[in-house]
Amino acid sequence: MGQCAVAAKIRIPVSIITGFLGSGKTTLLNHLVKQPGMSDTAVIVNEFGEIGLDHLLIEQAFEDTVLLQNGCICCSIRGDLVDTLESLDAQVSRGEIPPYARVIVETTGLADPAPVLQTLMTNERLQTRYTLDGVVATVDAVNGVGQLDEFSESVKQAAIADHLFITKGDLAGQQAIDELTKRLLALNPNAPITLIKHGAADPDSLFGNGPIAAPSRLRRQTPAPHGRDHSHDSSIQTFAIVHKVPLPWDAVRAWLESVASLRGADLLRMKGILNVAGRGGPVIIHGVQHVFHPPVELPKWPNDDRTTRIVFITRNIEKAGLENALSVFIDHEKEAYKTGSSVNP
Repeated sequence: MGQCAVAAKIRIPVSIITGFLGSGKTTLLNHLVKQPGMSDTAVIVNEFGEIGLDHLLIEQAFEDTVLLQNGCICCSIRGDLVDTLESLDAQVSRGEIPPYARVIVETTGLADPAPVLQTLMTNERLQTRYTLDGVVATVDAVNGVGQLDEFSESVKQAAIADHLFITKGDLAGQQAIDELTKRLLALNPNAPITLIKHGAADPDSLFGNGPIAAPSRLRRQTPAPHGRDHSHDSSIQTFAIVHKVPLPWDAVRAWLESVASLRGADLLRMKGILNVAGRGGPVIIHGVQHVFHPPVELPKWPNDDRTTRIVFITRNIEKAGLENALSVFIDHEKEAYKTGSSVNP
């Protein structure tokens, strides 16, 4: 964690669509690319064979890149995400494909989305052009509970999402939908849950979920004290650390670096809005496992509430331990201020 950036540069937002095998990612994507407002979107998928876009193709633009009837760009991942995004940029520069204003990346059903988030948050080749704009996870209303019971990938996909879509609601009974909704609320209480049929989701619900959107999202919902009410996901917890008084940035930075170093593998996701001593606006932080997005200071607070609020989604990390560690770093920062020594305990 470095110094806070004064403001966020305007960069192309990248949204991630994840979800377990057969959960409806393809159906959702097919619906989205038909919407008029999506004409300036680049869609990146792992294999064309995984999505049914053949009826929308009008021409082969360049190698694995195609143009859709409404202007969307679609390409498959070749190598890694960095290479794919740079390839798209190069094609735009050469005039082979039109410019795009947003990107959607669809992961495979068994994928851990964390590495994709980490790439977008840390890769220097992408930092000046792209920014993470949140994670959407699809969950099957018919099979979702069973998948959460059996597959850790399904649990993690749902746990780190910014927005959860329950799919196949037309095929599941209300009792099954209610049970899945309860399970998802316990697993990820900060993510809105939307029931959709035939992939019909509002494109606006996929965008604006990134780190800079944290203030409104973090204030809207409050996790339960431990974020748990289901034994199957007992290792994953969601909780918030709240402070009413301004925090010293050096102490917070050292604390987060310590958590990432010692327990990064179990820090599934973290996002927060901080009242930092000496700062005029809130500082937004966002992390995935060992990797933290550069902190951003917003120009002003969205309202009169100046409460620091940091939401954690963790695996086998207790809230009390993180709170105690933060208190230690704050105490050492106070002592360091008196003596002029380092903040690190």
